[in-house]
Amino acid sequence: MKKIALFLAIPLLFVSLSGCTKNTQNSTEDSAKLLQTTSVKAIGALKNKNMGYLSTLAHPVKGIRFSPYATVDINNDIVLKADDLKNIRSNNKKFIWGTYDGKGDPIEEDFLTYFNEFVYDRDFANADKKTKNNSLSSGNSLNNLKKIYPDSQYYEYYFPGFNPEMGGMDWEALRLVFEQYKGKWYLIGIIHDQWTI
Repeated sequence: MKKIALFLAIPLLFVSLSGCTKNTQNSTEDSAKLLQTTSVKAIGALKNKNMGYLSTLAHPVKGIRFSPYATVDINNDIVLKADDLKNIRSNNKKFIWGTYDGKGDPIEEDFLTYFNEFVYDRDFANADKKTKNNSLSSGNSLNNLKKIYPDSQYYEYYFPGFNPEMGGMDWEALRLVFEQYKGKWYLIGIIHDQWTI
């Protein structure tokens, strides 16, 4: 009798395990689709300068950190929470967002000026290339994204260059960094990158 029970239990175990594998696979696929959808929403909000909508995508606890170049500076980069973002376009307050590459002068600007120079200065929604968790660009600035955001996923929107005479030295990229919170993907970082000295 014990042999019969064992004989019947083994196929049931395999069926159970394969069900777990399918559930895990479906969950992973669903998560990837949700991430892609969130990324599309975020780049659309940036294109349309819809900060109210962008605020709904901001990480509820950590907010969104804005980095003007590839190197994320956790001590000096500006972090805006959802409530900050809702009406930020009408806020004329100047922030120090970092320092200009090559000059070292502070990037002291209101949000909209910074946005037009270091967030959506190109039509990144229609970038030449888009990658997930892979950077196509590299300059002299350290790309420390994975160190600062170890639990993140990101999309890079990339232009290889605009003026043929520049030989690709005028490339630009925008990285949107996401983390999960309570089963949903949220935007946690916006990193602008370009050739630096």
